[in-house]
Amino acid sequence: MSNNIKQRRIILDLATTLDGFIEGKNGEVDWCIMDTDMGFTNFLNEIDTILYGRKSYDLWGQYIPQDEDSDNEKEIWELINSKEKYVFSRTQIATDNQAIFINENILEEVNKLKNKPGKDIWLYGGASLITTFINLGLIDEFRLS
Repeated sequence: MSNNIKQRRIILDLATTLDGFIEGKNGEVDWCIMDTDMGFTNFLNEIDTILYGRKSYDLWGQYIPQDEDSDNEKEIWELINSKEKYVFSRTQIATDNQAIFINENILEEVNKLKNKPGKDIWLYGGASLITTFINLGLIDEFRLS
């Protein structure tokens, strides 16, 4: 009898400028829009896990929307905050119960994640983690907008 469990995919869903930047030189992402027609909510319903680099996690991993944010943005952040989170860091060990920290053996740990039952996995970033995943051949699908 064969085991028909589908391996989870690592999906890089990334907003980028036409000239290849994912943020301004001071970390600005104010150019990035959250349009309901982009289907981002649908994407978030296809995943159950998010992978962050430590800096990205510090900035966005526990973000709480502001009162003045749109209902769409609030819905998106509620979905994001409901996901299991992994943080990749060479220096920082777990500091909260909101995420699981991975400090070494990236290839082995990611392959374990891919083989666990569940939905697909979003590689959130940042740039250094994305580069590492590309170099290790760990990204199964690129979604650039």
